Amino acid sequence: MSLVLRFRRSLTVIAVLSAVLAVGLGGCGGSPDRQEPEPTNAADEANEVTVDPDGVQSITLVSGDDYQFVPAEFTVAPGQVILTLENAATQLTHSLAFPPGIGPSDIVESISVVAPTEVDTIEFSVSTPGEYAFICSFHEAQGHTGVMSVEA
Repeated sequence: MSLVLRFRRSLTVIAVLSAVLAVGLGGCGGSPDRQEPEPTNAADEANEVTVDPDGVQSITLVSGDDYQFVPAEFTVAPGQVILTLENAATQLTHSLAFPPGIGPSDIVESISVVAPTEVDTIEFSVSTPGEYAFICSFHEAQGHTGVMSVEA
């Protein structure tokens, strides 16, 4: 048997033993009750409306590379609202606007541009109950829309 053939067989045996050893040792260490924490995603933690002691309502919407706001729908009471847009995308720039003439009254405040990994916030007041559509002006055609409901 040639020296080259012996060398190849030796490498094959070493590779197989390494794989068996890695699988066998993979279960070692740690208690059987130990559970790994589940990975979190900014969108999973995206937010529900919170109300501070002064009655100001706050919500953070997360938007990524999937053309979606999370949450896409939320409800506030009439009053002051702080809306934050977190761009969790790696590639896409986003915006947030309430198109005029669509809701019960116009909300003129908007977020014109949020680059990937950046955050921007607007503050506005709503008094008229109803549904207010909002959009990402860059990706409305892809369905990047949502609805804020105002309920008394």
